[in-house]
Amino acid sequence: MRWRRSAPVAERGRGGQTFTDMARSLGLMVVVVAALLLLGPGRTLLFPGDDRRPPVDYARVAAGFTTVTRTPAVLPVALPNGWRPNAATLTRPSIGARLHVGWTTPGEKFAGLDESTAPGERFVVSVLGRHGATTVGTIRIGSRTWEVRRSQRGETALTRAFGDVTVVVTGDAPDLQLGDLAASLR
Repeated sequence: MRWRRSAPVAERGRGGQTFTDMARSLGLMVVVVAALLLLGPGRTLLFPGDDRRPPVDYARVAAGFTTVTRTPAVLPVALPNGWRPNAATLTRPSIGARLHVGWTTPGEKFAGLDESTAPGERFVVSVLGRHGATTVGTIRIGSRTWEVRRSQRGETALTRAFGDVTVVVTGDAPDLQLGDLAASLR
């Protein structure tokens, strides 16, 4: 007897299992994304006040500024409780060395200190944008007079010279907190 080969028969589709497989895959993706957000650096996206990174040591960066410019950096002596340094950089753009130190303040706002020995107006515009070139007034903080400006983003900015160093204090923190930072500078 001779066997005949028949044409392959198509298997019946897996319609019900396809939907179940897709649902399992999506569920697994949700679990992985949630784990990454809750356990990794993305945690601060969900819980912004729960930043577990250690405060930034800006004293070393400020020492680098002093070394590069041969001029002492202007730093805060004492800030109120709740201020946490979260950024410190030293850059050398074309106009001269620039020190930036940033803090989160109570209320999860931001205050920043920028300083340079570069020509004052050029430096101020490089930090605040063209809008910041215009002084809108002055304010007395402690024994010093500060120029009040508005940044390109509409934030209050305080500027003044400490000898050869031009200082800019700005951020989205309330004006009183910016004043606290300005008053603490030495």
